[in-house]
Amino acid sequence: MLIALKESVLQVLLAVISAGFFSILTDYGDKKKVWGGQLLPGPNQGILYLCCLPAILLCSLFQYQSPYGLPSNLGIIPLAVGIMYGRRRTAFALAASALMGTLIIAQSTEMSPMYVCTGFILFTFMLLHGKFFQKGTLSDKKLLISAYVVVDMLLKALFPLLLGRQDVWVYIPNLLTTLWNIAAGILASFMVVSLMHNAFEKLALRRDVSEFTSKYLIEADKLRQVMDLLPLSLATLDSEERVIHMNKTMLELYRNFDPFITLPKVVGRPWTSLYDFNTSSVISERVMKALQGEAGADFINVPPKVFFCSFLPMRDKHVNKTTGVIIALQDITELETLRSELCNFERLSLVGQMAAGITHEIRNPMAVVRGFLQLMREKSPDSLGHYYRIVMEELDRANGIINDFLSLAQNRIVEKEQCHLHDIIRELTPLLWADANLRGQTIELKLEDHVTMLHLNPKEMKQLLLNLSRNAMEAMGEKGVLTISTHEEGDFVELEVKDTGPGIPQNQLEKLFQPFYTTKTKGTGLGLALCQSIVERHHGTIAVDSVEGTGTQFRVRLRRTIPAYREHSEPSVMNSIQK
Repeated sequence: MLIALKESVLQVLLAVISAGFFSILTDYGDKKKVWGGQLLPGPNQGILYLCCLPAILLCSLFQYQSPYGLPSNLGIIPLAVGIMYGRRRTAFALAASALMGTLIIAQSTEMSPMYVCTGFILFTFMLLHGKFFQKGTLSDKKLLISAYVVVDMLLKALFPLLLGRQDVWVYIPNLLTTLWNIAAGILASFMVVSLMHNAFEKLALRRDVSEFTSKYLIEADKLRQVMDLLPLSLATLDSEERVIHMNKTMLELYRNFDPFITLPKVVGRPWTSLYDFNTSSVISERVMKALQGEAGADFINVPPKVFFCSFLPMRDKHVNKTTGVIIALQDITELETLRSELCNFERLSLVGQMAAGITHEIRNPMAVVRGFLQLMREKSPDSLGHYYRIVMEELDRANGIINDFLSLAQNRIVEKEQCHLHDIIRELTPLLWADANLRGQTIELKLEDHVTMLHLNPKEMKQLLLNLSRNAMEAMGEKGVLTISTHEEGDFVELEVKDTGPGIPQNQLEKLFQPFYTTKTKGTGLGLALCQSIVERHHGTIAVDSVEGTGTQFRVRLRRTIPAYREHSEPSVMNSIQK
């Protein structure tokens, strides 16, 4: 009895070793990424085969046969587990290998194959129960394997009796041993199935975690790409105001200050340690409020740019706590520039309204006054002639201001024609030379050969050139040089008017084209505004470059590809807004 007990314990250990090895190998292989594949298909089938076959052979090799001919062999357990957990191909390979091995073992140990191979009679039933086994619960699996163990034990005990090779009275003294073997087989079945079930659950859980991690990394990468593509400059901070991440736009912003900065160098650093504009009291206050759960926004000036900065708290809904801050910077420099230009447009609108009123309310009375002054001058003594001359000059000056108003604000049909810019310059050159000679100045013409003809209004272009040239001459002293040059650049023809005067201070350059802004004692402040209006009607641009002590240069760019037909001029910006 003691020997039978020891042999049963050995059989239990040999049967359980298959599940133990499977659990160890799959766990190691999945952690080291050796096996890969899915749960059952692929490399795990090979592991299942390699773990079950040795256990079956060892159970057959070390089986104990009592003096009454009742063997103790639990190889049915790894056989059933391998067949039911595996695929058809694995089941047939395992059954064939195990049958061949057990037959060899039976022949070498002079044991009857009748006792060794009884479990293979159940092979067909195991295949039929495979799908039910894999879909069943843990209890179902334990009961099914236990049932096969009991059937196998009964076949081993009853098979010789049914064939008439043993007497029934032979088994009665060994009944307790038989029952013990059945109990040991059921216990081993429960243990093997539990170990296999745990191994597959751990494998499935690990694969789920790996799949979720992979999906998380993919989604995080997508989110990072979206952040990088956004025109906003984004940065995320943790609860201690350290940088977690920033997108490419924000990184490019920092590269304006430090060209060699990279994302790894930024991550983990305090936000306020990066650059000066981050350490301002407004930023620090907004970040602190965001960490307390209060969203906010403010304008930040980083010359020459202006940013609209938003501060949004990041909250963990599970613990209801603010864990960080999202900072979004939007470059609104162009919007601010546009806002400044709109202010100028509003002023131009006011100029247009004033011009319209002046046209009807002042111009006609002034004409009447001037006419009566001429009559009075003819009947007055010559000694009063200079008084009349002064009054009439001031009336003419006032009328000139009115004309400038009208030229700047009017929305009339502009006749354009194909003409050469050089012809306009040459027609105006004698007048400019006469003015320059009176001032002791000289004029240089640098006209490039083969400049394309343009679609222009000659009168307006003459007025543009005359205004720019006279401004340049008035800014220079004696021996000053006025340079007028032309050249082609891409799809544009450039007209440049350059002087050698004292230059314009930087703080005045931005105001040059504003109506009423002038640095002259008798200027109206409408000349350059009128020039800008003319250039805009010709679909061009005008810009100014000036260095104090060197001189000033005005550049007019006119597009070459303008339709060669009579067109209405576009309404000036002032009139567009006015409407």
